Amino acid sequence: MDTAAALFQFVGALRQAQHCDGHVLQADGVAEALQRIVPAEEATLNEHDTRHQQSELVELLDCEDPGDSPGPFWDHFPGTVACSYTEHHPRLRLEVMRTSDFYTDREWHSTGMYAECFSPARLDQVLIIPLPGPPGIARRLGFIRSPGRRFSDAERDAAVLLQPHITEALRLQARRAAAQMLTARQLQLLRMVALGHDNSAIARELLVSPLTVRKHLENINIRLGVTSRTAAAARAFPDITWS
Repeated sequence: MDTAAALFQFVGALRQAQHCDGHVLQADGVAEALQRIVPAEEATLNEHDTRHQQSELVELLDCEDPGDSPGPFWDHFPGTVACSYTEHHPRLRLEVMRTSDFYTDREWHSTGMYAECFSPARLDQVLIIPLPGPPGIARRLGFIRSPGRRFSDAERDAAVLLQPHITEALRLQARRAAAQMLTARQLQLLRMVALGHDNSAIARELLVSPLTVRKHLENINIRLGVTSRTAAAARAFPDITWS
């Protein structure tokens, strides 16, 4: 199957999956179509909370569940440009990039990230598709390959074409799910969180006490199954700061 046909198949599978109960990227046919476009040993939707150094991962391929990102990952994340470029280089915030766009093989293999996180798992090259997220959340779709398998220019170009379709699918699913689980008042409050307002500012805007805001946020976290206000905002409003 050529790339154009594979892209068409992926978009069709994604549209069919937008109203599914589970995660849209894990729906039948979606991950398989994605794998035809960008083959990889691992494909993961990552939500990195850079402030609290926590990660939520959604595995898209049938491989071992990595769980939370290990300690060494956060030790090396800020200084590994191939991983943190969306946070440190605003002009690249929307750009699909590969490990090889930042490092030669020798440079990459000398990094702590490779030595402590990638090499032990017998993984090497990475391709990242940045996706919309509120402040503090580095959301991206990551593809990882074993040593000796670089991502080609054609595969990067195909990933660029995938980006808006994945963005729209995640946006629709997140907002629909949030509307089903949260009250109108909770959605109003959470939108302000996603826009970067602190609890005091939200309290002033809504004419309530900061304690009331905190209680609302606790209830929101429970309903959405998350542990922080940032994660809640990321779940309900994935595109709030996307421009």
